[in-house]
Amino acid sequence: MISMQYNIVLPGDYNMDTIKKRVKDNGSKTDGFPDLKMKAYLIAEKNKYGNYENQYAPFYLWRKEDGMNKFLLDGYFNNILHSFGWTKVKSWIVMHEYVKAAFEFQYAVIQRLPVTEFTDITAMCNDEKENFTEWIEKTATTAYITAYNPSSWEVCRFHMTADIELLKKVAEGSLIYDVHHVSQMI
Repeated sequence: MISMQYNIVLPGDYNMDTIKKRVKDNGSKTDGFPDLKMKAYLIAEKNKYGNYENQYAPFYLWRKEDGMNKFLLDGYFNNILHSFGWTKVKSWIVMHEYVKAAFEFQYAVIQRLPVTEFTDITAMCNDEKENFTEWIEKTATTAYITAYNPSSWEVCRFHMTADIELLKKVAEGSLIYDVHHVSQMI
């Protein structure tokens, strides 16, 4: 499995209702997309939950690279490129994933943690597995994904839950997103 995300940073005075409407009008287009297990449409608003910027930042969980390739290379991603300019797409190899159906309003945090030189990789993996297990046991958790990128040596943790207070405790300088639509194939 592969996780993927792109971040579109918007001006501080940008009318975020424009992005919310975009998601409302187009979010269902990825419902049932080939090889997509989950896409969370994430919106962060400056000064809400202490966020420091406005951002549109969808997060994807792909079962296979075929679907990701179709999305990025067969014209579906062109709408983003034409609307917001050339956008870099981050991707990670999934270590652990948990996704269940989400029926109520959700919040999300994405933490990107550097893996420093000479880190004990085995110990790091054990710590991530323990953290993953702890999070999926929380009843409000609807998605938790741990992934890594060996070219940048980075671990990515994606938390999605209906419990905003839980996320505030772990955000540690990360943006807190409102989830405005979830495309899922569980």
